[in-house]
Amino acid sequence: MKPKIMTVDLEPDLNSNNYKSMKFIPKLLDYFDDHKIKATFFTVTSLLEKYESEIKEISRKHEIASHSHNHNSLNSKNVELEIQKSKQILSDYGYNCQGFRAPKFITTKNHFQLLKKYNYQYDSSLATFLPGRYSNLNLKQKPFLKRNLVEFPIPNFIYPSINSGLTYLKLFHPFSKLFPQKYMFYLHPWEFLEKKDLPKSNSIIYNFLSRNSGKNAWKIFTNHIEKNNTKWISCQAWLEKRKLIK
Repeated sequence: MKPKIMTVDLEPDLNSNNYKSMKFIPKLLDYFDDHKIKATFFTVTSLLEKYESEIKEISRKHEIASHSHNHNSLNSKNVELEIQKSKQILSDYGYNCQGFRAPKFITTKNHFQLLKKYNYQYDSSLATFLPGRYSNLNLKQKPFLKRNLVEFPIPNFIYPSINSGLTYLKLFHPFSKLFPQKYMFYLHPWEFLEKKDLPKSNSIIYNFLSRNSGKNAWKIFTNHIEKNNTKWISCQAWLEKRKLIK
């Protein structure tokens, strides 16, 4: 049985300034413990100002990596600050940050150059869904080397448009029961909030993202994770297993 990678994006609730979803962290950690799951939590480091103890609890058994400092879309003006500052803050709090995931999977031309500059060991920012926005239509579907960094690409269900994270399992439920487990999975804690507790928005994307939230999301998630008795590990553990990182 080949291990698969579990990742969690620890970020504001549905592109807002709210963090109600942090209340689900204990439940998620208990579930991971019960099923012997080790995960990488890609963390927006501004959360450490209010949730230092919660993130410290996560780090006891799981990897903490960077998801930028403010979760703003990266551009030529802010990218270096977000990459450098988030890693420095994690270091200041005692975390050895090895990996980075760009907010909304949007990267800049100098993305990998900056990751190397600030001593990241791997990245998980490249995606192919929403063709035209990400410009990675020939992206590999398994980890690969890119400019001497390991890239963990976001896996797709139907190339190149449907991603395999919890967002898409919820959106296409019940048909998503047939979706295969890919080499990596990702979720957001805010997906477990009931729709009434999510930040309000009139956008079409909001309606997509809020479908099957709350208890339905939890059931869809656990059914998918448990269906093949898979061993789930962190990005760091995957690299250590292959002696690509110490």
